Amino acid sequence: MEIVRQGLQDLAAEIPKVGRLQIYQAALRAKTKLRLPGAKPSYPIKWDSEKQRRAFFATDGFGAGIPTSRTDKLVNAWQIVKITDGYSLVNATPYTKYVQGNAYGVLGSGIHSGRWKKFRDIVDEEMEKLPQEIDDAITVVARRDGF
Repeated sequence: MEIVRQGLQDLAAEIPKVGRLQIYQAALRAKTKLRLPGAKPSYPIKWDSEKQRRAFFATDGFGAGIPTSRTDKLVNAWQIVKITDGYSLVNATPYTKYVQGNAYGVLGSGIHSGRWKKFRDIVDEEMEKLPQEIDDAITVVARRDGF
């Protein structure tokens, strides 16, 4: 009886570790997808507004020059950060929300719509898999420990 109790305690201690590992792996898959650059724009550019078009040209391509060339700063800035209960996927590039959207799925600029994968869509896709992946991983640990 003591062996069974100890085994259950060991399994209970493993469950949070298994969950964190699965969250990390889901974040890693999402990060990999978010690092894929979007398709090149089609011309003529479909500006969101005349004001946006004028601002682009008045600021020399929002500071990136005209014609704008890709720097890959956005795709290379995705990071997985450890937080109290797991991990967070972050990108500190100021224009991320305009190109890949925000945590609510809102895309800041229609110019990038359909060309870049949205942050929220990718994260949701990976999070949907988590309950089953965690369940499967706990089953593996339980079998390994003789349950």
